[in-house]
Amino acid sequence: MLFAVDTEKKIRKMLSKKQKIILVIVIAVALNAITFCVAFPETFKPESTKWARDFSAYYIGEWRLFHNPTEIYSGSVQPGDYQILPAPQTYKYAPSFLILFAPFLALSYQNAFTAFDIVQLALIPALAFFVYELVKDKNLVFAAIAAVIILIEPFPTPPINQDAFNLFQSRFFSLNPQSFSPTYYSGYVLGNAHVLQVILLVGALYFGFTKRPWFSALLFTFGSFDPRAALLVLPLLLWYNRKRMLPFIVGAASFLAITNLPFFFYYGIGFSFLRSETSGSIITLMYPYDWLPIYAVVALTILEIINAPETQKRVFH
Repeated sequence: MLFAVDTEKKIRKMLSKKQKIILVIVIAVALNAITFCVAFPETFKPESTKWARDFSAYYIGEWRLFHNPTEIYSGSVQPGDYQILPAPQTYKYAPSFLILFAPFLALSYQNAFTAFDIVQLALIPALAFFVYELVKDKNLVFAAIAAVIILIEPFPTPPINQDAFNLFQSRFFSLNPQSFSPTYYSGYVLGNAHVLQVILLVGALYFGFTKRPWFSALLFTFGSFDPRAALLVLPLLLWYNRKRMLPFIVGAASFLAITNLPFFFYYGIGFSFLRSETSGSIITLMYPYDWLPIYAVVALTILEIINAPETQKRVFH
């Protein structure tokens, strides 16, 4: 017993603050990878007798961009569609996401699904690096908590605007009960792009924090395919870019225009997106993976608020 206590004390002395944060992040990345390993086999199994997984929405949206562009945001199966059984889900993201997704159309549906999930997992180390750089100089305990929240997100995922029947229909209760990360698990199982969105938005915060506003604006632009999380991250993003505010604003406006405006002139895709957004409910359905960017942004925002007094001390001294 005394030996164990002495060993623990020696480890504490040996590890610096940053080394402890690195250790926490490495463990969190490993747990995220385990979550992926649990989720990945499920991607090959039928999920529903009515709809294919979320990834089908991206694939059919991209396919229609080249073959039937006026129906990208249509919620029904169209004549001549690429066959995805039992039926593809509806594409709902901003047109700019179609630019990011374009390379996956070179693959068949299932191969593209597999590649997309693997790419998201492969980018988790990049997310870990962004997180480390953002939290390494903050309070150790709160920094570690924020890192765990972003890289594992073990919290429950409260639904919005769903009754018990809809929860069952949306597979809210069918997640692996042994999974310690229901948000990432559902993102991997369903091939949902909110895993990618976390990486893009946290990356935008990192580049803002390191005073590279153009890169910050670029990642923010592509991370804005779901406007809900994009609006939530804006205050912290503006705070990190406060010393290079004009380049960030000009960059964000330019990149948003370049990646979205052309779609307004190509078969009115941009107008179809706006109609799909304005015709929906003000409070949209929230699924487990929707909380990925929300928890990440909230964790970093709270961490920055906690650290604000220390930041002010450094500025004035």
